[in-house]
Amino acid sequence: MIRDVADLPDKVDIDADVCIIGSGAGGAVMASVLAKAGRKVVVLEEGGHFTKKDFQDRDMIWAFKEMYHNSGATSTMGKPFIALPLGKTVGGTTTVNSGTCFRTPPKVLKEWEWCFGVQDASLDRMAPYFDSVEETLEARPVREEILGENSKKIREGAELLGLSHGPLIRNANNMCGGCGVCCFGCPTDGKRSMHLNYIPQAVGAGADIYPRCKAVKFIRKERRITGVRGKFTQPNSRGVKPDMTVNAKVVVLSAGAIYSPAFLLKQKLANSSGQLGKNLTIHPASRVGAMFDEPIFGWKGVPQGYYVDEYRADGIMCEGAHGPPALMGAAIPGVGKLLKERVSDISFFADFGVMVSDTSIGSVKVGPSGNPVMIYSMNKEDVRRMIKGMALVSSIFLAAGAKSIFPALYGYPEILKPRDVLKLKEAKIKAVQIQAGAFHPLGTCRMGEDPANTVVNSYLKTHDLDNLYVVDGSVFPTSLGVNPQETIMAFALRTGEHIANKVL
Repeated sequence: MIRDVADLPDKVDIDADVCIIGSGAGGAVMASVLAKAGRKVVVLEEGGHFTKKDFQDRDMIWAFKEMYHNSGATSTMGKPFIALPLGKTVGGTTTVNSGTCFRTPPKVLKEWEWCFGVQDASLDRMAPYFDSVEETLEARPVREEILGENSKKIREGAELLGLSHGPLIRNANNMCGGCGVCCFGCPTDGKRSMHLNYIPQAVGAGADIYPRCKAVKFIRKERRITGVRGKFTQPNSRGVKPDMTVNAKVVVLSAGAIYSPAFLLKQKLANSSGQLGKNLTIHPASRVGAMFDEPIFGWKGVPQGYYVDEYRADGIMCEGAHGPPALMGAAIPGVGKLLKERVSDISFFADFGVMVSDTSIGSVKVGPSGNPVMIYSMNKEDVRRMIKGMALVSSIFLAAGAKSIFPALYGYPEILKPRDVLKLKEAKIKAVQIQAGAFHPLGTCRMGEDPANTVVNSYLKTHDLDNLYVVDGSVFPTSLGVNPQETIMAFALRTGEHIANKVL
């Protein structure tokens, strides 16, 4: 059952087989697997529980405030500052992401095996888990009728240039109408986020979900976590914010690659290797905008519906990156009268993203306020590849007939002709010039079989504690090079099966 804080007493003290912190791609799948295996499961989720009724007729300010950590203003510290929005809902970031589904690239799985000793995670071993996840998510390529003109312009240009490209696979069924507001919650239930599949499965099997309950501390006895203390962030019907204690046999931390390590660092747990909070990768991204002579209406259609992977071997993925006018207006460059003219022509504006499988490495620390602080700077190699990707997208837009193109680089002139693309390729761009964002933090509790340099083992149990598992993107030792939600779910499915069969 999803428990409403209004109905709770001032103190909640319960016993469970498993307590899960977080209900995103990792926590929701774990809750489903273990509840269906007959275990008593309790999930603590800091964010609220929202449905499609909440997403209808709401603006993006409400969405950022209610469904994102720090109202969507989370960012890294370094060169450049990088926006890193993180979801905070029942369903986690899956409620507010674009729904893109990729399996873990085979070469990445091999690297984890060879370099970190990760066991039982070969392509053949993981295939059934990917199959199961894709079936549950109803994953399928974006349909032509909801692709949108923004993606169609990219397709046109990529075909003319002979590039590798195609529609993205998303966890979206035929109810998806391409309304373009994926990052603010799907108002049609077309995007099949965790609150529409794995969470209902868990609840149907007897799991209890407690929204608006922030985990604040572990209760520890020697090498075991015996319980979790939480605090509700909203009051009950008597005006009291209840205290929560869950006494559990197994504890699963699924708070994501930023909040999971911070939670452990504050309590000085699971860090005998010294690697906790280190090895942060974020899959840095930027974008290229373009103006056309004909209307694009880029906010109509799936925002992230298409890809170009011509440079995938170099760790560069180009994927859709459009949104509602109120959001995209800030992406148009210029000042004064020029900016006013361009924004008034926003229906002619197209936009596409560039992501780099980072070789840069950052870290998560705990700041003076107790909140996580992300330290991350892009190195020269990643800057080079970002510019290479921007040049590719610029060439695609030119081939598709764009009259002017705007790489997201501070102080860089617009691109009008092919020779301008050559200049971009040869330009000496610094990291601080890139208008960057990121959406895929990983690596801060990395997995492997050597306790000296990893935090969790191959089945995501911490080396230092006998019953604490970390199940989210923090466990992946390297950048995936693709959107990670399906990988997180597949590994969660595998770990949940392991716990049900061999631990509890």
